[in-house]
Amino acid sequence: MKTAVFLMNLGGPRNLAEVEPYLYELFLDVLPAGLGPLKRPLAWLIANRRAPSSAEKYQLIGGRSPLVERTEEQARALASALGPGFSCHLAMRCGHPSTEEAVREALAAGAERALALPLYPQWANATTRSSLAELRRRWPKDRPLAEVCTWHDHPGWLEACAGTVREALAELPEAARGEALVVFSAHGLPVSEVKKGDPYPRYIEVSARGVAERLGLGAGRWQVTYQSRIGPTKWLGPDTVEFLERAARGRAIVTVPIAFVSEHLETLYDLDILAREAATKGGAIAYARAKAVGTRPEFVSALADIARAALAAPQRAA
Repeated sequence: MKTAVFLMNLGGPRNLAEVEPYLYELFLDVLPAGLGPLKRPLAWLIANRRAPSSAEKYQLIGGRSPLVERTEEQARALASALGPGFSCHLAMRCGHPSTEEAVREALAAGAERALALPLYPQWANATTRSSLAELRRRWPKDRPLAEVCTWHDHPGWLEACAGTVREALAELPEAARGEALVVFSAHGLPVSEVKKGDPYPRYIEVSARGVAERLGLGAGRWQVTYQSRIGPTKWLGPDTVEFLERAARGRAIVTVPIAFVSEHLETLYDLDILAREAATKGGAIAYARAKAVGTRPEFVSALADIARAALAAPQRAA
């Protein structure tokens, strides 16, 4: 049976012309359905106002988000690991290739069943649930669809992440490594969503603790923070930039993108530029950033293991 594996991620603009359309899709997805007919014009308004500043940020990292091409590399590596009978397709929640485009591609290749594999390590309603719901809408109802929900505690993922941190620690001056502070930075989430039952922050803590244990980091050597806060509502904290400004003095800092598996704006701008500036302002003696896991062999093996386990579990029609 031919199996299509959909690698699901948020997506990103592939050039500056795609910034505003990408933001429109993003806000259309996150704005509440209760807005009714106001939802689409409000999404366009927000996207239009934010597009210039967002374009400036993308310009600083090369004029585009590299997330799509990095995910294509992951797809090729995973297809090789899974072997004959599998094809891997990108299904971006916003931008291209969209979930609809991915489904068309998979069906044209002869796929008889599908696996939804979100590349968000930790479940969140705004990311995992949204992407899964979109694939359920698009995949034929008469063909099996298996789903992966969260893999925040998978040993292979944790070891891959720990490997990136070891490499970042090695970039620091040798005398500073022993007391370096490892900051696990995750994308933020409004506190209101957590109060509704979203498990995201609990999963982030599990992932961070699992990596810290593999690195032998004791209390006081690691911290979870959150980035990319938007709007006036209360978000999860502490905020990465604010934390570094007040806690970095006299220490070497390593930031870790604990919720991201590919390089994109959240790593190349938020961590490489904003967080570095905050650490310097806060008096850090050195700064390094752990790379996203990308196509590290242990991560690709972990994805293959996650995929096989999901496919072996009882399946249902979409």
